[in-house]
Amino acid sequence: MKRFFLFAALAVLFCSCNNTVSFRVTRSFDCDVLVVGGGPAGIGAAVCAARHGAKTILAERNGYLGGTATAGLVAPFMSSTTPDGKTMLIRGFYEELVNRMEAEGGAIHPLKAEIGAFTAYRDKGHYGLTTFDYESLKRTSEAFCKEAGVELMYHLLFVKAETRRGRIRAAYFATKAGIWKISARNFIDCTGDGDVAASAGVPFVYGDGEGDVQAVSTFFTLRGVNWDAMDAHDAECRRRGDFEGRFYMKEILAAREAGEFPSWRQKIALFRNLDGTATVNMAQLDGVNGLDPKEVTDAEVSERDQIPYVVRFLRKYVKGCENCELLQTAADLGVRETRRIEGEYTVTAEDAKNSVKYPDPIFCCANHMDIHRKGYVEYVARNTNEPYYIPYRALLAKGVGNLLVAGRCAAAERPVMAAIRVIPPCFAMGQAAGTAAALSVKENVDPRQLDAGLLVSTLKEDGVYLPE
Repeated sequence: MKRFFLFAALAVLFCSCNNTVSFRVTRSFDCDVLVVGGGPAGIGAAVCAARHGAKTILAERNGYLGGTATAGLVAPFMSSTTPDGKTMLIRGFYEELVNRMEAEGGAIHPLKAEIGAFTAYRDKGHYGLTTFDYESLKRTSEAFCKEAGVELMYHLLFVKAETRRGRIRAAYFATKAGIWKISARNFIDCTGDGDVAASAGVPFVYGDGEGDVQAVSTFFTLRGVNWDAMDAHDAECRRRGDFEGRFYMKEILAAREAGEFPSWRQKIALFRNLDGTATVNMAQLDGVNGLDPKEVTDAEVSERDQIPYVVRFLRKYVKGCENCELLQTAADLGVRETRRIEGEYTVTAEDAKNSVKYPDPIFCCANHMDIHRKGYVEYVARNTNEPYYIPYRALLAKGVGNLLVAGRCAAAERPVMAAIRVIPPCFAMGQAAGTAAALSVKENVDPRQLDAGLLVSTLKEDGVYLPE
């Protein structure tokens, strides 16, 4: 053992002269499908790949599943329905998950959602939200994985993809037990940041292509909110037609000028949880590079410093929050935007605006295209009231034959990704990617060679809603 550590130390010393470090692989694994990242896209991908017969490993850096929905405290799930909340568009695995959570008292089904405290009193884009319990999501996601036969591997931080002749051969992860290597037939990047794709040499666009990215947020929860008082204030403001009063916009402006309000948020945003606590989205920073650990660290520290100011503001100005108390801050920073890969097809804003149909649709949705900028949210209008579609080709990474990407790093122009980066579409992309990866193994082809008709028909059989 002593010889090993001496050898390792000498190797590091020798290699560091050239700014490179070599480590020995301590464990190796093999599978049909490797999913990297256990957020909503990764959960959907892993479960659906395993259900279709693929030996599947799900590698996640945290000790639980859910990604931003759990580590980031991002709640509720945004809309999975038509804009009026009457028809559920994102179904399949996502609806299965919601149904089981609802049966166990851990969620409110989106078709039962009502505008009010559970939607932060917002109407626009907030019909069909899914209020859920964080712990219920963790348990239910793990239950689905175990039932499908997914091998969960927590506490693995992706380091590098090994590529050869346009295909990934293996992925390497840093662990407390050294470097682990996982080989697979097909790989699915569900990291949100496109880490696997970037390491494999897939071209990508960062933010708007010129360095600008959407704001980052730290979510937090409160206890002690008087929801009856919140409801009464909202009802009175609605009666008077006082939009600014509903969200305390004048009070925020005055408090910011007085140094009492720390972020560029314009409105209060408190979402009621199932247990009566509130999830709050009011701590925010602009211009943070979510790929730079130092910038992320500084943002996390800065936004945690913002939160006591926000809590004091709520106590001072907001009816029903006079006795609120900080309960918890998110473990992970909420990053809205980093990389978007170049895929076999990139979904354009014009496609979404006009509900363009494709020969290889994998899901449809109606989520608003909203880009979070400093001090305001920019909405991109659509030309139809019909759902818009995402094609399978948007998940196929350009130049790497056995890599699929699901989540907010898929191939879509910025306004489209601003819409489909939210949780229900990520589940849908994950289901499509996992199903395609497994079918490709069965058919003995790379995912880009898979018959799209077979994929689409399989997704429909599995409950995905694709109206003709």
